[in-house]
Amino acid sequence: MRRLLPPVVAVAVALLAVVGAGTVAFNPADKVREFDPNRALNFAKQVCKLGPRYGGNDAELKAADMMERELRKYGLNVWKEKVDLGGGKHTYNVIAEIKGTREPDKYVIVGSHIDSPGFCEGATDDAAAMGIQVEMARVLAKNFRPKKTVLIIGFGGEELWFKGSEAFVKKHPDIVKNCVAMIDLNCVGAGENVFLTRRSAKPSPVEGDPNLIRTLERCARELGHPVTVGDTTYPSDTYPFYHNKIRRVPVCQVMNQPFKVPPWSGSNTADKLDPKDMEKTGETVTLAVVKLSNAEPAAKPLWEEQRERQRAQQRGWFTPVWWAVALAGPLILAIARRGLAR
Repeated sequence: MRRLLPPVVAVAVALLAVVGAGTVAFNPADKVREFDPNRALNFAKQVCKLGPRYGGNDAELKAADMMERELRKYGLNVWKEKVDLGGGKHTYNVIAEIKGTREPDKYVIVGSHIDSPGFCEGATDDAAAMGIQVEMARVLAKNFRPKKTVLIIGFGGEELWFKGSEAFVKKHPDIVKNCVAMIDLNCVGAGENVFLTRRSAKPSPVEGDPNLIRTLERCARELGHPVTVGDTTYPSDTYPFYHNKIRRVPVCQVMNQPFKVPPWSGSNTADKLDPKDMEKTGETVTLAVVKLSNAEPAAKPLWEEQRERQRAQQRGWFTPVWWAVALAGPLILAIARRGLAR
């Protein structure tokens, strides 16, 4: 027994070293760099082809459907919620969820808006943000398992003074109460710097959370992306999360500035989008989500796990137990009929 002890100890030490080395070797930033800006850009271009997305028109509703379909590809739990715009009009919020493994009732939200100004296709405002979100979803689902729940949301009706995000806040008070961060992507995809909004003014002031801003700033620098902090005019969908009767959520609006194309402009078209700028913003926000949600490395992509669960459920219906249940029904019915005949 004594002769066996040293080899056993050696093997155990070797295994611990391998596990330890693997843990040390895992660098979230390396996995975040799998963000593919061309995938994000291609999705944004498809959204822009729909034309102006405004007031619950067909283009806005189709964009919501496109986002829902794309997010489902990556194994996320995805659903739409109807948003009443008045006058018989409606739009949708598209919500995708990666459930937290340890603290599922704590939330990290990344928002964008599905609509655009009524006179333009809104490449930076906000099709590029939607493209960044769906690619972010792919990277997160492939490489990470967050301990807190991550919600990726496309809000409808932002141009009508934040109708979609206002409806979400009212419908989900428990999420608002337990939201550790709300990051909103707005006017992105064509601007040299990742811009973090410290303060916005209209319709009333919204203050970016200092801790959240610092986290995003550190993530940008870790990835080697230029980042600035400053003030802007409009808060986009951070507004209802900041101004509500439930709880003031820590928020930060993320943009690309200086603008290469005016957001509210007929020239804000898909050809103005820069994949390098989309990459800067996409990687920065993805890494921030990983850190805010305390994400761990994933053993396999979420969509593979989903397929395995579906196959297991299908096999379950063909087990001998289910065959016995299926055959027992007609047998019991036949016996009952004979009893009644007598």
